Amino acid sequence: MKILLYQEIKLLEIMKLKYLFIATLLSTATFSQNQKDSLKEIEQVNILVKKKLLERKADRLIFNVDASIASQGMDAGETLANVPMLKVDENLGTISIIGKSSVNVMLNGRMLNLSGAALLNYLKSIRSENISKIEVITSPPSKYEAQGNSGLINIILKKNPNLGFSGNISSGLTQRTYHNGSTNGTLNYQTDKFSLSLKTSYIEGAKRSNERYNILGESRNYSESTRKDMWRDLTPSLNASYKINKNSEIGIEYIYGGDKNGMNILNTTRNISSALKETNLITNTFHREKSPTHTFSTYYDLKLDSLGKKLSFAGNFFKNINDTEVNFSTVSLPENTVQNVKTLSKVQPQIFSVQADLELPFSFGTIETGVKFNQFRNSADLKYLNLENNHYIIDEEKGSQFRYQEENYAVYGSFAKNFGEHWETKAGIRYENTFVKSTVNNFNYGQWFPSAFVSYKNEKNVFSLSYSRRINRPSMSNLNPFRWYENPYSYSSGNPLLTPSYISNYELGYTFDNKFSTSIYYLKLKNAFGQIGSLDGISQTGGYLNYYNNDFYGMNASYTDTFFKFWEATFTLNATIQTSEVFGIEAEAQRGKSLSYSINNTFILNKKRTVALFLNYDQSLPNNNVNSHFHNYLDLTSGIKVSLMEKQLQINATVTNIFAQRFRGDMYYKDNSQFFNNYWDGRSLRISLNYTFGNNKKFNKKNIKFDEKDRAQ
Repeated sequence: MKILLYQEIKLLEIMKLKYLFIATLLSTATFSQNQKDSLKEIEQVNILVKKKLLERKADRLIFNVDASIASQGMDAGETLANVPMLKVDENLGTISIIGKSSVNVMLNGRMLNLSGAALLNYLKSIRSENISKIEVITSPPSKYEAQGNSGLINIILKKNPNLGFSGNISSGLTQRTYHNGSTNGTLNYQTDKFSLSLKTSYIEGAKRSNERYNILGESRNYSESTRKDMWRDLTPSLNASYKINKNSEIGIEYIYGGDKNGMNILNTTRNISSALKETNLITNTFHREKSPTHTFSTYYDLKLDSLGKKLSFAGNFFKNINDTEVNFSTVSLPENTVQNVKTLSKVQPQIFSVQADLELPFSFGTIETGVKFNQFRNSADLKYLNLENNHYIIDEEKGSQFRYQEENYAVYGSFAKNFGEHWETKAGIRYENTFVKSTVNNFNYGQWFPSAFVSYKNEKNVFSLSYSRRINRPSMSNLNPFRWYENPYSYSSGNPLLTPSYISNYELGYTFDNKFSTSIYYLKLKNAFGQIGSLDGISQTGGYLNYYNNDFYGMNASYTDTFFKFWEATFTLNATIQTSEVFGIEAEAQRGKSLSYSINNTFILNKKRTVALFLNYDQSLPNNNVNSHFHNYLDLTSGIKVSLMEKQLQINATVTNIFAQRFRGDMYYKDNSQFFNNYWDGRSLRISLNYTFGNNKKFNKKNIKFDEKDRAQ
């Protein structure tokens, strides 16, 4: 131990001498460009010496981007895919932590007000060279929203000491069945006090999906849909901040989403009744949607002293007006009759939130406390019209209106303390009181959400233990009683009587030598809800119910290392066992189990380290969950990335889902069995270019937390 400590002290002394030497040279301002380049290389080497690939803290796992050769020359979305226990699926527009149902992404500690494809497109404008580290928080502490079984990803950008203009332009082309294009532009300007960032992203494209769904019981129903999804999204944003003085800063952010989406669907349904009467339906559907969104956020930070005490205020506002028109034309056989139907819907979610956070570091520990209020409102109107004598007539029985308002009041407090060099602890509690008013019912409920974390580190070993309790409130699509029709006889709808589910998370983690990380976790889920399908004659319907409890026991492990100086590999493994209890439906729960693994490889192909080949493989073996069975699913992705012009120009080419895998599953009830077999155009060829100009260090902007926004989906 003494020898190791002595070596660390000597290394620090050597590095200090190097930096003093560099500072002396800089002060003379007489050295050559070659000397500058050499000094730059020395600085980069020193950074690599200091950086550890993985670090485990009491409440998070930290991935240092500079220490990963696989993460160089990429955008932020691609970088996240290299972080152990994270999965990025551009085809589905999702970012997830293994073992979590959803995830929220923060930038420099403030929530990004984007989700899905818009979030992934935004991340393409952030280069990996400008990212310092990525924090993976599997059990969020009490400071953050208790909503959902979600983890948090916090992207920490490098500080920007330079002033002036900088920016980047990127463009990408994805070829699936149809082609897709995207363009992103960023322009940053910074002075000593003022910072401004303008971003614009535009995506346009389409993809083909094929979905098969069969229900086999006393009667049988075979349905197949071939769908063309189309989108055209323009998303400009503005972010500005101003330092009023050395202790206070104010900032704003505005994001506009101009989404225009559509679907063309051909659905064929074959129904065989219990009396063996067969009916065939052929439905052509034309779905067109306009969904402009406005997001406005603001913050004010005030430093109370030089020791780190800080008071922060933030406010958020989100509004969306979704107008959708769907036209159905259904041919019924053998009668050979034609039925034309139209639905017109307008959905208008609106969210408002304000919060205040106080951070108080003392010699005996750090206290954090805060309050938050958020209001979620939605109005939804659906009109169902039948075509009769060349005129559309409103069917009052099939139309609906729904009004919903939810107010949530929250207060939290936490205390963190380190004991010497080895122990790190943190504990907190959050209370949320929720009031709900809707067209159907009114109610309120209050809940406590405690959390606790402790970690111990010694030389190469780090142990951590965490606990948190969370709530999963239904989203708007879960609650909305609208009938979203597939044909005049089949539809899905939400359930306004859904109640929240509750999650308790326990996790024991271990990290060795900053390369190997593993955790064992237990998750208890109560009053969980999901979608249930049923068949009544030729009418196939789907709705949401609270219907099961779950006990999850899981283990995940990852190992990342560099071999032969040119090959970086990450191996991950996740396994779960779960028991379930079903209520309110006629089904028998199965003892669940799952096993998945992935291998990510990056090979550096030249001495300048500007050309790299990557080959990634992941597989989910057949697994059970509640009353469902999911089949084997595997994914192979490969590509090449090239850095030119001193890494200002990045060129990437990727082939995804090379085996064109389908997603298959079976669900078992006492009176029927249901089977699905879906393909969502996963195989694709992607080519992207990114050019960075001006100040090549990332603009260090703030983002405001807006955790509630995802529930508007």
